Amino acid sequence: MKIIELTLSPLGTNCYIVGTGNGECIVIDPADSGEEIISATENAGLEIKKILLTHGHFDHTGAAAFLKEKTGAPIYIHKKDQELLSDGVKALAFFCPGKPFNTCEADVLFDDGDKIEQGNVTFTVMHTPGHTAGSVCFLCRDEDGNNIMFSGDTLFKDSIGRSDGYSGDPRVQIQSLEKIKALTEDYVIYPGHGENTTLNVEKRYNPFIADFV
Repeated sequence: MKIIELTLSPLGTNCYIVGTGNGECIVIDPADSGEEIISATENAGLEIKKILLTHGHFDHTGAAAFLKEKTGAPIYIHKKDQELLSDGVKALAFFCPGKPFNTCEADVLFDDGDKIEQGNVTFTVMHTPGHTAGSVCFLCRDEDGNNIMFSGDTLFKDSIGRSDGYSGDPRVQIQSLEKIKALTEDYVIYPGHGENTTLNVEKRYNPFIADFV
């Protein structure tokens, strides 16, 4: 599985281009700079087939409409975050007042446990509300059987996403983190911001999910 990482937007959001075989790919969280994303896929010989959003904040959706227009790829998001795609206040666009808020429209609304298939990769939706009501992680396996998690702003290296924005809830967030912690296998984690990590490392050192004795 070829994964291309781009760090975009003034907030340093991670956008992932995931090769799914046969010259196709999906894009997770097209944060900004649609032309750069298109260029990266073309340079890799990949064609965008789907656009997956971990949640609806502006810094994860900024180029979604552009990519959809250029490629025809449908936009996927959890049903509880659909409203953020057209509302700059709910999507926290005021964090970057100098940038226009780019609205977009979802084509597919998913829920917990849904499967999204593209080529030889199947992404399982893990609903992890707290950062927003519709925050999710996408789980999949690469061709070698390694577990992969695209965690959005649910889980970072040594930290977690804030829960004080629209539809955020710190109590629900704790439940979502417990859900992730309950996973028995290790995962390579590709977060919405910052460095990659693994679930085993976070279980040991991340103060929000580690058990300290």
